[in-house]
Amino acid sequence: MHSASRRGVIAATLGLALGLPLTAVAADWPTKPVVLVVPQGTGSGSDVVARLLARYMAPALGQPVVVENRTGAGGIIAHQSVMRAPADGYTVLFTSTAQLLVVPALYASAKYTLDDFDPVAPVLRAPFALLVANTPGAPKTVKELVEALRAKPGAYASAGIGTMTHLGSEIFLKRAGVTASHVPYKGSGAALTDLMGGQVLFATDSLTAAMTHVRSGKLRALAVTGDKREASLPDVPTLAEAGLPGEPIGVIGGLFAPKGVPKDAAARLDKAVKEALQNPELAARFAATETGILRISNAEFLEQLRKATPFWQGLVRELDLKVE
Repeated sequence: MHSASRRGVIAATLGLALGLPLTAVAADWPTKPVVLVVPQGTGSGSDVVARLLARYMAPALGQPVVVENRTGAGGIIAHQSVMRAPADGYTVLFTSTAQLLVVPALYASAKYTLDDFDPVAPVLRAPFALLVANTPGAPKTVKELVEALRAKPGAYASAGIGTMTHLGSEIFLKRAGVTASHVPYKGSGAALTDLMGGQVLFATDSLTAAMTHVRSGKLRALAVTGDKREASLPDVPTLAEAGLPGEPIGVIGGLFAPKGVPKDAAARLDKAVKEALQNPELAARFAATETGILRISNAEFLEQLRKATPFWQGLVRELDLKVE
């Protein structure tokens, strides 16, 4: 018998004899491939990042990391499948604010919460931008947009009811003390096309979706919604700098395991992700998609998620949003 395996058997036997819980993993964990579940389809932004993560995590783990796309029901299928998987570290989920925190408030069928998972590795942060068409008559500052809405409530576009782009605009309106009509679209592409065409006055959307149009001169970013200015938009103020302070608006995401994952396995996964995020190719991919690397500890990650949960879910309830 291999010495590591023999040590594992001895430890297990002693644990049983003493009535101790077997929560630790063997010193040679992992001994088989790790499955990384992605709620989005192949080719999506999350899928691309997950596959790069998987490629660079594998050498650190000494085992392949296999990406599985489990799409459907707004991410519910993927989250429920990982929630019900064995808590052994071999099945992890790549998810973020929208599907982890907002979807359970929108869909009665979700039946999962943050407490059903253990965060094992923070990965990304992605703020939004407050956008208007880059035309002579469009507002040039947040103050001008607020004044325009106060004089004549217009309309704003979103990627759909209950999306982060919808909720982000509602937060802006609430802080500014103005109103506007919501025009939901099927995705950011259609929403931003109509924004550029003048069918709506403004939108809140990710830098990933918007930056191509900002660089081409078709859209103007009035503010970014994070807690600091973005490197790609150094002259664009934050909402707080523009006179509308409050919690940062955006997405944070990372890897999650079923509740109760052994600490040793979680630590190995976290270390592998941190090593992967040091890779220049992965860093370049993040930069190209306007996604920031979330360089915080797991404890800080969980603290941010716990703080964000009542913030987003309270907004969903306040707007009386439900999707069946």
